[in-house]
Amino acid sequence: MFVYGCANSEDTKKQNNDTANQTNQNKKIVIEPYFSKTSGSYYDNGVDQLIIEDIKKANKSINIMIYNWTNKYLKDAIIYAKNKGIKVKIYTDDQEINNPIYKQLIDSGIEVSSDQDSDAIMHNKVLIVDDNIVWSGSGNWTVYSFYRNFENYIKIVSKDINQIYQDKFDNLYQNSSKRSKSYKDENIEIYFSPEHNIEDILINNIQKATKSIKVMVFSFTNSLISKSLIDAKNRGVDVKIIIDDKQHKYQKYSKYDQLLSSSIEIKLDSDKQKMHNKVIILDDNIVITGSYNYTNKANDTNDENIVVIKDKNISKVYKDEFKKIYND
Repeated sequence: MFVYGCANSEDTKKQNNDTANQTNQNKKIVIEPYFSKTSGSYYDNGVDQLIIEDIKKANKSINIMIYNWTNKYLKDAIIYAKNKGIKVKIYTDDQEINNPIYKQLIDSGIEVSSDQDSDAIMHNKVLIVDDNIVWSGSGNWTVYSFYRNFENYIKIVSKDINQIYQDKFDNLYQNSSKRSKSYKDENIEIYFSPEHNIEDILINNIQKATKSIKVMVFSFTNSLISKSLIDAKNRGVDVKIIIDDKQHKYQKYSKYDQLLSSSIEIKLDSDKQKMHNKVIILDDNIVITGSYNYTNKANDTNDENIVVIKDKNISKVYKDEFKKIYND
């Protein structure tokens, strides 16, 4: 497997493209992590522009699972792809489908569908391009997600992983009761909720940690995950956590106070940005990220996904981002 960490400069983007092409020929997996901008101008050298580049390169198909969407340039790129003959399908949450962006997409002849469960959220943020590219992570396709919130995005180049996400998309789009597949090899794992009990996967990884655990999460109300982090602290693991301040203030079952009273180093992000990541870094060699907040609903009812990456280089990229936010 080839794993590549990256930034947002023009030189790095060119290098990433060259590397992706090379590793595809060798039938290996490319993983590229990116982070949102939190200041500066909107629509200026953000991750959305990298996603648009991949949309414009599509040859056959684009399938999207996305919760919230306000980014007009991503909308324009999707309409452009449809107009040049790319088959485009979009799946969103039933509470979001009346969003003006979706109306414009539907009016452009694009197939847009949604879940029919008002109690659950279709919370994935996934782009599937052709048969080899997947984008996932914490960020919705909103202006604030790319240019103000703390978010992370993962680009994966792999036919096998693309097919795993494609199967999940098909199950949702066709309202199928078929169980979605997971993916696991020595370096990367893919799981979906509610099928795969992500709560257990997170807890199992936390229980194996021996040195350090770093968490960045938007919403944290899950008692079992909280207990597993407290247990890790009590056996000598260095545990640090960043939680979104507004979620703590206004969410009745936030675990912030419980974690703080257990002598865990826990911080709230600033009022200026939203901590919208859903990331855990374990022992400097494992990163788990995706759309999954640490809540019972994320585990039991919502449609979510996580990516488990076992690589020191990728872990360092996330550690550096954690340190930047934690020390801010």
